[in-house]
Amino acid sequence: MDKDEMKRLNFLLEIYVDVNVDKDFSVLSKNTDPFFIMNTSGQLVYVNEVCEELLQCSRVDLLGMKLTDIFISSVLSSTQTFFIGKQREQLTNFDSKISIRHRNSMDVNVTTFPILFNDEVVGSYVVLKDITLIKRERQLLSEKQAAAGQLAAGIAHEIRNPITAIKGFVQLMMSEHKGETTYYNIVESEINRVEMILKELMVLAKPTKIHYQELDIQRLLDKVLTLMESQTLLNNVEVIKNFHTLEVSVVGDENQLKQVFINYIKNAIEAMPDGGKLVVEGIHVNECVHIRIIDEGSGIPPDILERISEPFFTTKEHGTGLGMLVSNEIIEEHKGKINILSNTEGTSIEVILPTA
Repeated sequence: MDKDEMKRLNFLLEIYVDVNVDKDFSVLSKNTDPFFIMNTSGQLVYVNEVCEELLQCSRVDLLGMKLTDIFISSVLSSTQTFFIGKQREQLTNFDSKISIRHRNSMDVNVTTFPILFNDEVVGSYVVLKDITLIKRERQLLSEKQAAAGQLAAGIAHEIRNPITAIKGFVQLMMSEHKGETTYYNIVESEINRVEMILKELMVLAKPTKIHYQELDIQRLLDKVLTLMESQTLLNNVEVIKNFHTLEVSVVGDENQLKQVFINYIKNAIEAMPDGGKLVVEGIHVNECVHIRIIDEGSGIPPDILERISEPFFTTKEHGTGLGMLVSNEIIEEHKGKINILSNTEGTSIEVILPTA
């Protein structure tokens, strides 16, 4: 590595690493995520402390290594300076295997993204995560969701009968009352809200049986947007549809998929209190349909984005904290995936479903 390239890397290290030292959850956090930085020759030029612990090797030793000393050769390019099939110019994520100095190998998830200086790639960040830890986190989340389901079933069973009786008596009293009905209306409104929460709890505790059929995804999205048209008009939201040529079908439950897209579009509308553009687009790629719902809101902070699918977690004043969790479970039941990207310019929720 020549002096000019060293200057560029040192400059980037100073900006991108030191500035982020106090952040709790950052791809570039020295104290949270194991990562190293390599130059274009595949040599490590920076290693953080967490990476030392993960790889069980000192920073002094690691800084003298190249990719060939860490990763098995089958994942490296012919020059052994980068990864097979990966582009230096973009962020990539994949699972791999590392083995340092013939020690026990470790399965890891790898995220790489380029370091640019004057539009030139001068190196790459490589973030590592032990796949065993990822599986453990998923198991804990699964257990947490199961516990939440059991809790939901118990709550629903205890509340359903008395709330039905209360609602009936309130409606009877309203029909006989001749004066001001403001308080009665408030009581009835809150009872309806309890019933809404109860309904979502029941879906969480015991999802309804799915009625699978072949669905035209374009027609389904049109129906959803028709249902939401009044909400978009009231909130000064302009809807842009980019799925006119999406002539593809999926197999699923129409009502459940409608529930998912209505929930996401409703969230997008609420993210733009002063109005804005809402883009609903769809593309067909590799036997999957990708539906993206994109808003122009202020975005979701990273700490909230990490918890967005937790049971009962919500930042809305009247939210139940179950909408995203139920939507995720419906998409998983349909063998699909959800990707959420968010920054200060807006949020994109992508639903990926297999085609029929």
